[in-house]
Amino acid sequence: MVDSDIALPGDIIAKEEEYLPGKNTEPYDGNIVATKLGRIVRDDKNLTISVVGSNKKTPIAVGSIVYGKVIKINGKDAIIQLYAINDGGKLHPVDHEAKLMLPVQGKSGYTHIISLGDIVRAKVTSVKPIYVTIFNTDLGVLKTRCLICRNELILKNNVLYCTNCQRIETRKIASDYGNINISGDNCERS
Repeated sequence: MVDSDIALPGDIIAKEEEYLPGKNTEPYDGNIVATKLGRIVRDDKNLTISVVGSNKKTPIAVGSIVYGKVIKINGKDAIIQLYAINDGGKLHPVDHEAKLMLPVQGKSGYTHIISLGDIVRAKVTSVKPIYVTIFNTDLGVLKTRCLICRNELILKNNVLYCTNCQRIETRKIASDYGNINISGDNCERS
């Protein structure tokens, strides 16, 4: 559950027995999860919890660091729904799709690099259309789930491990996988 005042899409921000879902949230498996990047707002009078995004429009430029979720993998590329851009050390919401060119497909598809639902940090390489890369040390998957049970994978002995079904999976992970911090002055989530 998120302890900061900022939520990323997919973050658990409350339990269903504590609050009712409000704006930009939805119930999921007994929890309330954020559906948008933004500030968490708790209404204790009406027992609702919401996520409020910023109205600031930040342009995407070549070299921008962006955050998003893998929503489709086809042929030789993946589609990433971008939801935030790092602008001077702070995250600002964006709503664009970007393409990620993938290398040669492996035996199991592209799951050794990325998988549907992965949260990634990427760098913009082109803006019309938007292309990104995750192939640098500080770029890649920041958060992912087990392909079998959908439990969140943890980094254990330099491999991604599922504590539920004891599976080991691989992805092109960022050097700080699982240690993102977007609260306060920092721009990523821990």
